[in-house]
Amino acid sequence: ASAGDGGSASAGTDGSASAGWGGNASAGKYGNASAGKYGIASAGKYGIASAGKYGIASAGRYGVSASRGSADVGGNGVAVVRGYDVKAKGGIGSVLVVVIENENDGNIKEWKAAVVDGVTVKADTYYTLKDGVFTEVAE
Repeated sequence: ASAGDGGSASAGTDGSASAGWGGNASAGKYGNASAGKYGIASAGKYGIASAGKYGIASAGRYGVSASRGSADVGGNGVAVVRGYDVKAKGGIGSVLVVVIENENDGNIKEWKAAVVDGVTVKADTYYTLKDGVFTEVAE
């Protein structure tokens, strides 16, 4: 499925979805989803979700989620965010990668990766970086 500017796309199991600028994308189990600037992307179990600047990406268990805004992933997945006001969360066994940029030039200010173990890094809790330390943030 594919949609143009401001559009929406959806695909079933084993499918793929893509949406243009300002759009939404959703893909079922084993699917892929990608959304443009200001977009929202969601992918099912084992899926891959990617969202553009200020976007939101979500992927199910064993999935991969990457965004310039917020990213969340189920257990044993990978959530990656990069920007200056970003957050990531994941289920037990997932890896969170948070990259904070300088607001003025977009260069990397700090970054950190951690495994969600339920003790040091809690499951299903959003985190960002403050002075190199994972810090809980509101939904």
